[in-house]
Amino acid sequence: MQSNMKYKCPNCDKTIFNRRLSHCEFCNFELPQELLLSNTEKIKLDNEYKAVQLNTSRQRLSKDVGYSGVTELNEVSFMLGELSLRTRAPRQCIKCSLPVSEDFEECPYCFEKNESEVSKAKVNYQQEMKLVQGLGKYFLIAFAIVALIMIGAFAI
Repeated sequence: MQSNMKYKCPNCDKTIFNRRLSHCEFCNFELPQELLLSNTEKIKLDNEYKAVQLNTSRQRLSKDVGYSGVTELNEVSFMLGELSLRTRAPRQCIKCSLPVSEDFEECPYCFEKNESEVSKAKVNYQQEMKLVQGLGKYFLIAFAIVALIMIGAFAI
């Protein structure tokens, strides 16, 4: 098939945005095999994805330390004279949109996983974040109580 060809669902005539999925994202119609990515195409896209992620990491590293040949976090920390547990904001995966630590070359949530596994990973991540947020609220309340107790103890 030509790369400039428009891929449309034979059932609803809507554009197919994700050719990895075996069904239409709009009407859930089972798509014909010729509209789906082949295994070779999937591997090629995964390799391109990894290359983009690695290049992005290297660009960020280059900006941070001015040395584009360093890719390992512990090497950067050594160059900066810091402990190896240097914290950085996670990057967002371009495939699944979940945050990925700079310690990972590829996304642990979606790399080499099918769509249902990625969906489950997203749901699990969202549930974990809700738990963490709830726990954070309890720590904040506990901190406020301890602070009030300490202020009361010093006021006497």
